[in-house]
Amino acid sequence: MISKDLKTQLEQINWKRILVFYSLILLGTFFVRKLPNLLQLTLGKYVDFILPWNLNHGIIVFIIALIFYKFSEVKKEISFLGIAKIKTIIFPLILIVGYSIIGINNDFGVNKHLWGCIFITVTFIYDIMEEYAWRGYLNDALGKLFWVFKSIVTGLFWAIWHLLIFDNFNQFGGFWIFALLCIVFSFILTFSTIKTKSIIVPAAMHALFSKTNITTLIIFSIFLVLLFTWNKFFVKEGIKN
Repeated sequence: MISKDLKTQLEQINWKRILVFYSLILLGTFFVRKLPNLLQLTLGKYVDFILPWNLNHGIIVFIIALIFYKFSEVKKEISFLGIAKIKTIIFPLILIVGYSIIGINNDFGVNKHLWGCIFITVTFIYDIMEEYAWRGYLNDALGKLFWVFKSIVTGLFWAIWHLLIFDNFNQFGGFWIFALLCIVFSFILTFSTIKTKSIIVPAAMHALFSKTNITTLIIFSIFLVLLFTWNKFFVKEGIKN
């Protein structure tokens, strides 16, 4: 049985608008993935190796989200820096400084500390673009839907979108396990978004998990402490949406 409140929340959502938004995301991603890697075209001449990023799909989802924010009637609750700008900046600072200190080994002949800084910074910039669509516009488009259900919806949409990004999901044990991981991770990202009203925070958390090592665990623990102490006390009203 669906509760009366949940039924009301679902009825208030403009699902047609969300479907159009998501359809354009899928179509846009499909086509830009066929284009040359814009980052490689721009910066590739300065290095003698293939850059490990393709920002094409991040750029297109960001542009589509910008357009929908501009021309749709969705109330914008989420911004880049959120409700506490200084606290928000702490997240990417910890992320970038942490990986710069620990470093990331690479096969490109780049100093591991410099590469750690470069890798996580570019990844973070990409994740800002991606999160602007999923935890930004889509989150706002879902209106007053309880944050748990927002996490499930955005996580599922996010997982399906990756079918256009990855050649296979073998490293995750198959697509359905990957989809489950996306939904679980979406709970963390959605919570951080609603708690801080920021895109920067979930983008930093997203970038953090581009690598999984002891550094990831340490920084993630710090991030959780920051989130749960965002206010003096954990206020449930802060995560109702």
